[in-house]
Amino acid sequence: MSLDISVVIITKNEVDRIGRCIQSLLALTDDIIVIDSGSTDGTINKAKELGAKVYESPWKGYGPTKNFGHTKTKYDWIISIDADESLSADLLAEMNDLELESGHVYTIDRQNFYLGKQIKYSGWSPDWVYRVFNKNEVKWNDNLVHEKLVIPSDFRIKQLKHKLIHDSYRSIEDHKIKVEKYAALRAQIWLDKNNHPSHLKRVFGPLFKGFKSYILKLGILDGKEGWTIAKMNFHLVKRQIHYFDQLKKSKS
Repeated sequence: MSLDISVVIITKNEVDRIGRCIQSLLALTDDIIVIDSGSTDGTINKAKELGAKVYESPWKGYGPTKNFGHTKTKYDWIISIDADESLSADLLAEMNDLELESGHVYTIDRQNFYLGKQIKYSGWSPDWVYRVFNKNEVKWNDNLVHEKLVIPSDFRIKQLKHKLIHDSYRSIEDHKIKVEKYAALRAQIWLDKNNHPSHLKRVFGPLFKGFKSYILKLGILDGKEGWTIAKMNFHLVKRQIHYFDQLKKSKS
């Protein structure tokens, strides 16, 4: 069965994950759009082999790149998905039976995995994300990181029942690389908005971020993976402040 819905996936060097992502969508739609920004690992060929339409585009930021993808779709309804995500069999069945309604945005709970283990705490579950919408009614904002859908206040949000599978990081090294990337982007946002980290944030921010993940969000129950996530959260805030200070110094 094919639904009148298009898929938009943004990629860069995802050859090891794009196959599972696309294959989980083939029974949902005949319009899978991949917007690739500089892959050198075979991602483009792999996506094309599986039937996706691939468009190469310079990186514009998360929101703008996804919005560019909307311009390439056949249908008005979009499911926005990342290369490290895939539809569970139950979610696929639910999507195929879904009656899409104008004035609605649909949200899905991600089932997050870290280094092969399902994470049930650590602030990672539940993890509701906006994924299904009409491109004529909503779009992504221009945030450098953690882009958000701009949703009219009178829209209804409908939760789907089944899970979106999310394999968050390939390895601890991959997690460290993402920490550096997102920390640098967040620092740039702080600078652009003249939002200087306070003295309290500098002293206690990293500790609180780790404590919140491990204790307040019960990451301790996720075992060694919960401890690793908490440490990464600690380093994320430290690196945000580090990059902010570098940017401020270079600007002065």
